[in-house]
Amino acid sequence: MKITCSACGKAHKSNTKLEKSLEQLKPGQKIRLKCSQCGEAIPLGREDLYAGDSVAVKPPAPPDIGWLKEGVFDDEEVVSDIPQALILSRPGEATEKMSSALVGMGYRAETAERTEDVLTQMQFINYTCVVLNTECVQGNFQDDPLHRLLCNMEMSRRRYIIYVLVGPEFQTLYNIEALANSANLVVNSSDIGHFGVILRKAIPDYEQLFGPFMDEMRIQGKQ
Repeated sequence: MKITCSACGKAHKSNTKLEKSLEQLKPGQKIRLKCSQCGEAIPLGREDLYAGDSVAVKPPAPPDIGWLKEGVFDDEEVVSDIPQALILSRPGEATEKMSSALVGMGYRAETAERTEDVLTQMQFINYTCVVLNTECVQGNFQDDPLHRLLCNMEMSRRRYIIYVLVGPEFQTLYNIEALANSANLVVNSSDIGHFGVILRKAIPDYEQLFGPFMDEMRIQGKQ
């Protein structure tokens, strides 16, 4: 037990006799010990027996930073505030140009060449841009599961996705054609080299001209 005079700061040693006397005290009762240095009274109660004791608390272990050396987050984790784009297209120069253009606009671009892979990814990730290259689709692109998914998606989610159709059958920046295919933008394959410029031009124009009309059509169940 530690005994310190509050008046002069003199420390006093405890003894067995004093501690036994304190143990016999009732709550609220005090014993007054005279300070040998200044003569002031030092009130002591039963609670003072344990005042100087402290329970040793084991600190938590340091965090595991093994992921830092292994680079897990470098490739697997995505920063939530970076918009993500998904490109369904076969590997090649055209896909690389589209990916590069999206990255240049601030997107984190991912590519896939199978619809099955894309559908799985869309269950867990909220993409803000989806690009479908019809040249990698077998048969009519309108029958492709990804296209059907986006056409039938609830507006509460669909309104946040820029859906781009790319293929030889489309006329670049033809908004009526995009609207007819439930897309936000159509791009002819021959114009992929200008993909970034096309996106910067089309996105604001689409929102201004066709956004409200598209919303109303979806509400009425026409798409």
